[in-house]
Amino acid sequence: MKMPDLKRSIDKNTNDKSSAEKNIPKQIKIFSQQLTFRRFAIIGFFLVLIVLSFLVIKPFISALLAAAIFAYMLFPIHKWFSERLRSKSLSALIICVLVILVLVLLIWLIAQFLLKDTFNLYMSIQKLDLPTIIDKILSVFLSSSSEVGRQVTVTIQSTVISLIAKLMITIGDMLEKSPQIILGLFITFFGLYYFLRDGEALKQQIIELLPFRKKIKEQFYSKFKRITKGVIFGSIVVGLIQGIVAGIGFFIFQAPSPLLLTFLAIFISILPLIGPWLVWLPVSIVMIAQGNVFFGILLLVYGLSVVSTVDNIIRPMIVGKRAKISEMVVLIGMLGGLPIFGIVGLVIGPMILEFLLTLLDYYRKGGIENL
Repeated sequence: MKMPDLKRSIDKNTNDKSSAEKNIPKQIKIFSQQLTFRRFAIIGFFLVLIVLSFLVIKPFISALLAAAIFAYMLFPIHKWFSERLRSKSLSALIICVLVILVLVLLIWLIAQFLLKDTFNLYMSIQKLDLPTIIDKILSVFLSSSSEVGRQVTVTIQSTVISLIAKLMITIGDMLEKSPQIILGLFITFFGLYYFLRDGEALKQQIIELLPFRKKIKEQFYSKFKRITKGVIFGSIVVGLIQGIVAGIGFFIFQAPSPLLLTFLAIFISILPLIGPWLVWLPVSIVMIAQGNVFFGILLLVYGLSVVSTVDNIIRPMIVGKRAKISEMVVLIGMLGGLPIFGIVGLVIGPMILEFLLTLLDYYRKGGIENL
């Protein structure tokens, strides 16, 4: 090859190489854009799936949360059964059956108490001559009590009948919503079975998915355990105290069978969202309906002013001390969580607030890098 031709060939190769080198940044840029688009597409699709999944499980969130909390509470029993039966599935099934039997028994007892006493009370008030009874009581304090007695009688009678009517309507609404309640209970027990059987693996997966440092994850789990145990312990202690306080009222105001009513009030007070009002309210109204108006009204006032306030005062203190969190967080969390999550809001409400305060504390100390 001649020198000019060789030079032209070298120049051409050099130009081609230079052109290829110039095209490399463009190729990298195109590839980077493709990766960015793919990343955003995956994130977008993932977010859509999360939203749709949330809409699917939204009606059952409270039931699933209840199942998770019950599974944590019953896990020591499940562990004891599974070690002896050598089967996690069989152990979980036995526990679910036992819980269902206990729940059915409780519902049956409470329903019997409500329906029987409410109907008898309604019939007693319809037949009772309250004006004469109230007139006698007021005559002790007033010189001329006939007109006042009639006015008070009308007010009391209409109020009591209105309360009973509302109670009957509430029971009717519960019966109408029984399909939804049954479905919620089915989801709860279905979730309880799987949370008991696969709870340890599920817990580990959730911990791994949390985008926080290991110490924060450990603190979250520690707070979950403390708050759950604190709420359960608080419910038992507050139930005992409320029942005893109600029992004192039964003895002081001469309620029928005060010892039996005290034990019933203690038992019902331990159950979430029910409380001793289910005992002292019907008893006080029955006492009024049977002619013991003075002590019946005093018991009603005592229940409203003393027994009902015990829960709001003592529960945050006991739960807060047991869970090692602020009483204010417990009170606001319970009151706010209850209408959103139902019964499980007593646990979930304070837990959400405490988790947020934990993250804010870490962020305050070291910024986002500390999370």
